[in-house]
Amino acid sequence: MVFPDEDPTVQHGDRTLQLIDLLVERLEECLGEVLPLQTDDLLKEYAKDAGTSMASAIEKLSLARAKKEQQIGRGQ
Repeated sequence: MVFPDEDPTVQHGDRTLQLIDLLVERLEECLGEVLPLQTDDLLKEYAKDAGTSMASAIEKLSLARAKKEQQIGRGQ
């Protein structure tokens, strides 16, 4: 995994926000890859659990980002 400073797609700014953005982006990519597995009878339950966990992680990271923005004075 490349840390945000080494990833050219991440904007400059607060290091914590950069990392959250990077993690959310990667989780969203993985979520898109897991969803098709839900059609496989053998993997259906595992894929569903994985998808739910990733969606929950994305939601929690988004909330954490909003709190961090508030903390540093960017949030409204």
